Amino acid sequence: MNTTTPSPSPSTASPQAPTCLPAVGDVLAIVAGPRDGAAYVASRLAGREGGSVTGCATSPAFLGGRAFRADATVAALLEVAPSAQRREDLHIGGAGDAFVRLAISAGARGPQWAVMGNDTAHTLAMLSAWHDLIVVQRPTDPHADPLDGLGILLMGTGLPCLVLPAICAPSGVFDRVVLAWDGSRPAIRAIRAALPLVAAAQDVLLLDGCAPRDGNADAPGFEPMAFLARQGIEATRRRVHASPAEAGATILKKAHQFKADLLVMGAYGHTPLREKLFGGATRHVLTHGDIATLLYH
Repeated sequence: MNTTTPSPSPSTASPQAPTCLPAVGDVLAIVAGPRDGAAYVASRLAGREGGSVTGCATSPAFLGGRAFRADATVAALLEVAPSAQRREDLHIGGAGDAFVRLAISAGARGPQWAVMGNDTAHTLAMLSAWHDLIVVQRPTDPHADPLDGLGILLMGTGLPCLVLPAICAPSGVFDRVVLAWDGSRPAIRAIRAALPLVAAAQDVLLLDGCAPRDGNADAPGFEPMAFLARQGIEATRRRVHASPAEAGATILKKAHQFKADLLVMGAYGHTPLREKLFGGATRHVLTHGDIATLLYH
């Protein structure tokens, strides 16, 4: 897959001063347009310590779940081939050119542009192999069902996914972070993946809904508070009690009470591809959440 980048003008190619924020790595922005909130946030995150960013253009139908309907398959046959669309986008004034210029101005190095065609699985597999984080913004269409598109990103790439709310003030820094902890492997992976974002926060709250560990377990368990302390991160632990059916609503309620601008949690789901069955908490947060959420399956 060719992701050729046009040469930026000298005025936009000036090197960016390094930041003191923890490096995030190489970031993949899934965007419907070159100036989406996801494009800016991904570029700012990648700009920490010289990371790269790739913008991957997709249709609003993908993120809104409409790309999986039968009529969408017919419409897809009429679309311009991704390679031709990419070449057109990278011309001066095109969507790819606009993304590259925005990314450079935000501090990212070597920004690139890709176009997602009909074979989304192949495109995402190739891109996710060399990126560390996905950033995507929820669709603004109130009738959209984002679970299908987000499900592919979460479960088909193996990468943590930062999901921005439909309406947000794009920023590469989150000041108040809530970590949802239930002792599961997805929760562990989510907390570890979010470390560069958590380390830059001013206030961190751990919502602990984990059952007490068996003292006779044959292997040590992950202790989130100890892990955060080793990274020099001060956090507050707060116990929460909720049934599985109420977990998602409880997490969002506590996050709002804390005035969080980022929620970190594990994601649950099962295949088949078009019928992702998210766990109750994940589904509730993806459906009703209005704050940025980092999820890891």
